[in-house]
This record gives sequence, structure tokens and C-alpha cells, in this order.
Amino acid sequence: MNYAPQPQMRINLRLATLADLDLLRHWDDQPHVIDSDPNDDWGWEVELDRTPEWREQLIAEIDRRPIGFIQIIDPACEDSHY
Repeated sequence: MNYAPQPQMRINLRLATLADLDLLRHWDDQPHVIDSDPNDDWGWEVELDRTPEWREQLIAEIDRRPIGFIQIIDPACEDSHY
């Protein structure tokens, strides 16, 4: 089989900010997200404004189109030692 070369996609990770609040709320309201964690309350208004050393909250983008959210934490330093 001959396969045509696929264009490369670049995934960019950028810091999530309060400007992402509506997007994150929209994603949180999706049925598959609610099904996975029905009692999920991130408190986005507060958490997006906090920048502790032990955490990064990032928006993943392809061609500047947001496709997801990722949080990276150091559980040893996180408030609850998760």
C-alpha cells in the first residue's frame, strides 16, 4: 500500500488563564465529562488565578484551536499532598 504523507500537526501547550473560563466550563458541562466525575467542581474562577509553584494548568492547542486541558502537579508539594 502507498500512503500519502500526512501533514504534521503541532500541539502547543499554553498556560490556562481566566480568559479560558467559558471554554473550561463548557468542557466541564459535556456529558462524558460529567459521567466520569459527576461531583467535579474545580472552582475555575479561583484556581485559574492561582499560580502555586507545584502546579501548571495548561490548554492544549492544535493550530491555535483548543483541544484539551492538562494539569501537572507535584503531589508532595500540593496542598492536600494528593
